[in-house]
Amino acid sequence: MNRFNVAWIISMAILISLGGYLHVYNPTPIPLKMGLKNLPSTIGDWKLVRTGDMRESLGVQGADTEVINFYKNASGREIKLYIGYFEDQRGDKKVAHYRSKWLHKKSEVVEFDMNPHGTIRINKTILQDRINNQLLLFWYDINGKIIISRYRAKIFTFYEGFFRGRTNGAIVVVAKNFEHPDSLGEIVKDEVEFVQELIPILRHFFPSS
Repeated sequence: MNRFNVAWIISMAILISLGGYLHVYNPTPIPLKMGLKNLPSTIGDWKLVRTGDMRESLGVQGADTEVINFYKNASGREIKLYIGYFEDQRGDKKVAHYRSKWLHKKSEVVEFDMNPHGTIRINKTILQDRINNQLLLFWYDINGKIIISRYRAKIFTFYEGFFRGRTNGAIVVVAKNFEHPDSLGEIVKDEVEFVQELIPILRHFFPSS
């Protein structure tokens, strides 16, 4: 290989790397397909009863759009839904931010059927403080792909930014308060049934390439 070919290959590699760098660090903002305020008031057996404020956003910061909705079923059991959507991610504005890494502490994976679309895996964890005990199911949506690992979310975001110039993503949290550990089985069942109804709905809101 002569010097000209080597120089050409190196120049092309630099240009490609520079283009990818600009895509990652100057991504195109990707808005939602529809605003989250248009989420349905009924999701499966659960009906919207009230909305919350951002003080209940579970430590997520920097989202371009957020919603906190509370739903109840016919038995009077209540579930909280939090969604934080990022049109792009750059600098300190990230879906999988270090400030929310506590979500993954002691978390475990829950797998369930999403007929006819196979199975889905999301995270489950328990949040305990002086006021409330909550069981949480949560996941990341990066450009239409459900991801449970915060590190994979970061890697996939970089990939999307480098090759497609877009870094949009969301974090979705479904939470329910509990008083006694004996009720956790029933709470998980409620939350999983809610998520099974929610995920197909979110496909009408979250962009994907």
